Parts: sequence; structure tokens; C-alpha cells
Amino acid sequence: MREFQQVSENVYLLKTPFAVCTPQPSDFSARRGLAAPYPAGKAADIWSGVTLITGKENVLIDSGAKDEIIDDCLVPALKKLGYALGDIAWLTQTHCHGDHIGGHHRILELCPQIRVAAYAEAAPRLADPVSNAVRIRTRFPGHSPAPQSSLKGVAADKLLADGEFLTEGLRLWSTPGHDGDCVCWETTQADGSRGLICGDSLQANGTPTQGIGFYQNLQDYLFTLDRLAERDVDFLVCGHDYDGIGCVLRGRDAVRKGIAFCRECVNAYDAFVKDRQGEDAAQIAVELIKQYGCGMPEKLFLALYTVTQHMR
Repeated sequence: MREFQQVSENVYLLKTPFAVCTPQPSDFSARRGLAAPYPAGKAADIWSGVTLITGKENVLIDSGAKDEIIDDCLVPALKKLGYALGDIAWLTQTHCHGDHIGGHHRILELCPQIRVAAYAEAAPRLADPVSNAVRIRTRFPGHSPAPQSSLKGVAADKLLADGEFLTEGLRLWSTPGHDGDCVCWETTQADGSRGLICGDSLQANGTPTQGIGFYQNLQDYLFTLDRLAERDVDFLVCGHDYDGIGCVLRGRDAVRKGIAFCRECVNAYDAFVKDRQGEDAAQIAVELIKQYGCGMPEKLFLALYTVTQHMR
């Protein structure tokens, strides 16, 4: 049984099942002595994070990829920690990709009294996640899987603006790039320490299912890297294990180095792509993954977003 892992005083991370793939060695991060969470040549569990923040009002951030995650993984993990699903006051998300909101509808089926909070920009996507999946997965025909047609939308009870608090000590920051609706949740602990629940806002060198870091807007992503560096927090939690940084960074120095590595990846990708201007984007993506990536994905669409941003 999967269990919540305590990150800090009142922050817990649950790694819910998402995909299995075989990674490749990533010399780019290994040469720097950085986190390499995926052993080369062995089947790797690509999980999607669900974060619980406990307090006067318990908040659940993200819900995994599908309904079954809730019944088979989340509910038992909450029980192991001493909570029931009905103890959750707020359900929210870091962004509206299927692997992060796939269980929202099931949570509300089981406990309709739970309130849903969303970044105002994300509300339409949260209500209609299939259209959002179609948007993402039809940009590069022939290189994309079918959209997740089983996703079910939910309505937000509370809309938040950038910088607004959801509950005492839990604040939303807009962090676009990976997608336009991405946010980070900044939590302040009783001891005064601060952390960020980032979802996919930091991409580092990607995951094996992506090949490399995946962002749909390069300039937005650079803005986000600057913004998160300015927060100067004590810990940071990602939505997946990312090559070069892993999933949890503890200590301000580790957070700063992790964000710096994300920028180093951007610079490396940029130099690689600029040397190949005029070549086919898909071929550039394959060669870029071979040079820097941590796994060759079955479909190139995520890497193609990144490559075409640098080609621009």
C-alpha cells in the first residue's frame, strides 16, 4: 500500500501510480552529481504527486490520474495517516493536466461537501478537462496519444487571484510555462518555515515519459524560474521525480541549486536547438533527448512543445 510521506510539519506527499517506462542514463545531470531518480535500464514507476496540508482546514492539492486512484490509493493512505476523505475541507490543484486532476470528480462523488478552489485562470479547464486534453494532444498530430476522454470536470466553489490566500498560511502564486494555468502553493509552517508545492512548475531535465523538460511557453517558464527563486523558501515539493532535482528539495541552498539547474537545462536545450535551425522539429527532439534526456518517450509531443519554443 502506498503511504503519505511527511515532508515537513504539516505537509505530506503521496506518490500515486501513473505510468511505467524504461529510462535511459542522463549524463547531463549525472556529471553534476545531481539527483538521478530513475535507474537506467530498469522499469521505472512514474508517479503523480498528491499533497496533503493539514491544519485548521485540511487541503488536498491534486488528485492523481484517474478515479481508481482515489478508492485504491488515496483513501487507504489517508486512513493510515489517521484521516478520512471527509476530513478534507478544500480540494485544489497545481494545474489542470489529467494526471493531476483525474481523481477530482471521484472525490466529490464520495464527499460532495468538500469545497473546490481554483486559480481563476484554471477554472474553465477544470470544468472541461477533456477539451484541455484535446488542446494539448492535437498540437502535434502523429506524435501524440489520444486525449484522455474519460476525464470528468468539476466546478470551482472559490476562485483565487495571483497572490491570494486560500486558508491561513496557504497562498497561491501563478507560475506559468509548463502550462498557462500552473500555480505553486506557498505554505507557512508553525515554526515560520516556508515551502512551495510546485506540481510541474519546475521541469528540471524532465521525466522518462517526457524525455526532457516540458514547457509550452519558454518566456513564461523563465518568468516562473525567476519568481520562485525570489521566494527563497525552506523546502519545495514537485509533482513527479524530475531528473536532476528529484521530488523534494530541503533547505534554501538546495532549493536555489534546484532552480538554477532548471535554468541550466533551458540554456543547454536552447544552444542545442539553435545549432540545428532549419532541421525537422521531431528529429531535433530525438537528438536532443539522446544528448540530454532521461528517457525516450513513446510519443514526442511533450518534447516537441519544448523544442518548438526554442526554435522560435
